[in-house]
Amino acid sequence: MRVFLFLIFTLTLTFANNGMKILNNFIEGKDYIRLMDKFLFSDEYIYNLLKNKDVKFGYYSHPTNIIICYKDKKTLDLYKYNKNGIKLEKQFKNILTGRNPGDKWREGDGRTPIGVYTLKYKYNDNQLNDFYGPLAYTTSYPNLYDNYLGKKGHGIWIHGFPKDNPNRDFDTKGCIALPNPELKHLSSLLKDYKNSILIINTDNLPTTNKQKIYYILKELFKWRYAWKYNDLETYLSFYDKDTFRKSNKYDFEDFKYMKESVFSYQKNKILKFKNIKIIPYPSTEGNDVYKVEFEEFFKSGSHQFRGKKIIYLRLIGNKISIFLES
Repeated sequence: MRVFLFLIFTLTLTFANNGMKILNNFIEGKDYIRLMDKFLFSDEYIYNLLKNKDVKFGYYSHPTNIIICYKDKKTLDLYKYNKNGIKLEKQFKNILTGRNPGDKWREGDGRTPIGVYTLKYKYNDNQLNDFYGPLAYTTSYPNLYDNYLGKKGHGIWIHGFPKDNPNRDFDTKGCIALPNPELKHLSSLLKDYKNSILIINTDNLPTTNKQKIYYILKELFKWRYAWKYNDLETYLSFYDKDTFRKSNKYDFEDFKYMKESVFSYQKNKILKFKNIKIIPYPSTEGNDVYKVEFEEFFKSGSHQFRGKKIIYLRLIGNKISIFLES
């Protein structure tokens, strides 16, 4: 009885105006979990998610550091994104990037890549050659999308200026370099540096709006619903059949064959998403490209997965077209 009353209370609080409708279905013996999964792509739920949010740099369900490097302006901006909105914490000027303009495509081309990355590891003073200054952050270049496009190279860092001559310009070989005092200041603001995204572009950053984020969230939750409830035809309709790759290994036909097999025996699934990020991608292709990442928990029978999921998609009208998935 206590469990029953708790479910009634929870459902009513969670779904506000729709709470009684869902509750009545539950009392009648209908699948209330399925109804809650459907509610995730309702207008009411998504509008509530986006209420009072500034989404010009994307949608973030949890606090995130947003680092934006403008190669042409030679600035690096640090924003803090939390429940109170987006705040410019600090703009760092007089940074250095690769000696050659444009996007990075091959090893040794002297270019800083354009894209969206994470900070992977922090090297401290005693771990570094003096050339890199007092500390350094490694980045995730090349990412999944870079590999998809055929980009080459590695070792793109954020680091300092050479200790022997910290006031001179030098060849960063594609890295991002900050004057040493500025780099230390950045580090003091990035205590949780792994909870950061790094967006690199030339000058003007592609931004988005609530209408586009609304479409993506709605489609994302519909995609999840089809996945969870084994609706293979609907699930596959979210993918670009001509250009899709799964971890750069399988094309759409391989992926479809695999999913047909998986969906045929996976009936009861637990599928949870959290810490969702939807980031407009500075693509040199000129398409409306987004990087979507979230923490996924999946369980079906004896199979279980917990980890980060990354997908890249194009927004075409009000529909998403997934072309790359980790």
